[in-house]
Amino acid sequence: MGNGGGGAATLRSVDEVRRDDGELCGFVAPSDAGWRSVVVFGATLDEHETEVDARDHVLTRGLAALAERWELVDTASDEREIVCIQQASPDEVTVALGYYSLPGVPSVTIAAADIASGRYRLTVSS
Repeated sequence: MGNGGGGAATLRSVDEVRRDDGELCGFVAPSDAGWRSVVVFGATLDEHETEVDARDHVLTRGLAALAERWELVDTASDEREIVCIQQASPDEVTVALGYYSLPGVPSVTIAAADIASGRYRLTVSS
């Protein structure tokens, strides 16, 4: 984990969190409340007071959260749908539209940039 540059304190907006074997688990990012734990495609898992807490959360929940049901919100129309993640990367996420990811279920791929911009919101369904 480097700070991405030479010289004294370089500000990081997002920092990768990887397991000991190198697997990307997610990211941590500063927020108004402290730090956010973020899954690999850029959706926020939770807010934390410290960077250490956010990192620990990403390591314990970052990959496991991908197997849970999520709520997809189209912020332009406020349309909401429960979805299942089929594939996730730092660039995009593909979700099955509906409660189960079965063969033939429609899916959609959403760019991480559209999540970062607020165009779409994905949150773990409660």
